[in-house]
Amino acid sequence: MTVNIRNASTNDIPLIKSILSQYILETELVEENIDQFIVAENVGKVVGCACLDNSAGVIELRSIALMPACKNKGLGHRLFKTLEQRAKGMTDRIYVRTTARGFFDKMGFRALDNSQKRVLWQDCADCDKFDVCMQVPMVLKLR
Repeated sequence: MTVNIRNASTNDIPLIKSILSQYILETELVEENIDQFIVAENVGKVVGCACLDNSAGVIELRSIALMPACKNKGLGHRLFKTLEQRAKGMTDRIYVRTTARGFFDKMGFRALDNSQKRVLWQDCADCDKFDVCMQVPMVLKLR
């Protein structure tokens, strides 16, 4: 499988939303944040995506997802490494909120106490589902 990792364009929005929807990930802000997305492309078709969001005061890896047939082939790792390199010029740590803790453990992230979500993210502080949220907050120190 020959895969190209590139910056996303507005033409990629429908495919990005389709991939994210398969995992019940947020799609509402894709258009607004398209310049922060990268995509994995195989034979001209988008098969994965990821976003390095810096809009909330922290650098957060978001929306990392692959088409099911492309999982377990190293593409998630490639998407992550591309954004990790980008983040090194911006910050000394990357945060993530995830239900896929095992993947991020392998990438070197460490779990934070759940209470840190309210400190780091305003949407968590304001969320009425905080007590039942399954997302684990994690951090990766870059330096």
